[in-house]
This record gives sequence, structure tokens and C-alpha cells, in this order.
Amino acid sequence: MTRWDLLRKLTLLPDERKAIGKAWPLFFFLVLNGNASNKFITSYPELKERLKESPSTIKKWKDSLVEHRVIQAFNGRLSMTLVLLPPYDSLVTCEQDDVTQVKMKSDPTTRRLLDKLSSYNNMSLLPLIAELASKIDNLEKKA
Repeated sequence: MTRWDLLRKLTLLPDERKAIGKAWPLFFFLVLNGNASNKFITSYPELKERLKESPSTIKKWKDSLVEHRVIQAFNGRLSMTLVLLPPYDSLVTCEQDDVTQVKMKSDPTTRRLLDKLSSYNNMSLLPLIAELASKIDNLEKKA
């Protein structure tokens, strides 16, 4: 299941939509910027800069998401850690299947490069990795 399938499910369920409420900007920010361990370490000044909202609005959003058990927040001295709770965490931890990955899987040249990577020993990987990186960069530019 892709991230978009999960997002569609969450947005179609009334209880989940109601839980997120007006905090959609912060919710989407966490979903799209969270790491594989589902933790996002940030601060109000950083969120203010990235979301272009006042710290008081961001605090209201955060408090609402905590209250409705969408996220868990751990406050430090100068930073805070925000963690998405189930079922919302699946958007961050799922296998993400975006356009580039789909093209990469379906492109014969890229598949051959991936086969070469798996058949060679470690010393011969560097040129192939550079070639693969170039190919992926070209695919991303086309998307």
C-alpha cells in the first residue's frame, strides 16, 4: 500500500478527519518531512519559518493534534520531538511508491543497472552507482 492509498483512507474516514481538524498544515508537514523512525525533531522558530505561520498558531495545531491522539509531543529545552501515532504513523513508515520509483521499476535500462549492481562485488560498484544516480536524476527531472 502506498502513502497515497493510506492518505485517501484517512481523509475519507470522518473520525480521522475530525481528529486532525484545522491542524492539516502541521499534519501534512510531519507526514511529508518525518523520517523512517517516525520522529521529527524541531522547534517553534523552525516551524514558523517552514510553515509561514505564527508560533501561537503552530502551538494550537500541535496541542489539537496531541489532544486528539494524532501525535505525541516531547518537549526539550530548545526543541521538541513530534511522533505520529497509529494509524497516522503508517503514512510515514509505509513503503513510498512515488512516480520516480514506479518509472525506475518499469524502465529496462534502470532494471539492468540494478541487476549489475547485485551481481558484482563491492570493488566494482562505484561506477555503476554513479551511473544509476545519473539515471535516477534524469527520471526525476522528467517527472
